[in-house]
Amino acid sequence: MKRHLLCLPLLAMLLLLLPSCGDINYWDPEPPGGWNDTFYDQNLTGCWQLYQVNSDYVRGDEVNYMYFNGDGRGTYFYYDHGYQETERLAYWCQRSVSGTSSLQINIQYEYGNPSTMNYWFSDSDTLWMQWRNSYGVQTYVYKYRSRVPW
Repeated sequence: MKRHLLCLPLLAMLLLLLPSCGDINYWDPEPPGGWNDTFYDQNLTGCWQLYQVNSDYVRGDEVNYMYFNGDGRGTYFYYDHGYQETERLAYWCQRSVSGTSSLQINIQYEYGNPSTMNYWFSDSDTLWMQWRNSYGVQTYVYKYRSRVPW
């Protein structure tokens, strides 16, 4: 009987530690402040490959992919020093009254800084994203793909 009573405190400590193990990969970002009427644009759903940056075609070792799942979450696939990497992303869309389009998107990367940009489609398989930073206007062109090749 004494042996069983000695095990109870140990068992209680283990049970307290177990729930925290599930929180290791917890990541649940929220829309940026001031973004009130957000939505998930179903036209973004799927896999998009970076094709051009400021009118320059993207080389194979500079290509990246964004997968939007249609429900505000997705995955960013990219190369880092020649290695294929992935990280989760979250996104929200809203109507815009300024900029080059009537839509803007905020993308929050799991390990990077959030980005807000205008976006539009020139046809069903070409996505344009544009924003201004300290280097001027940046324009990225993505092409729709059926899947990420890696």
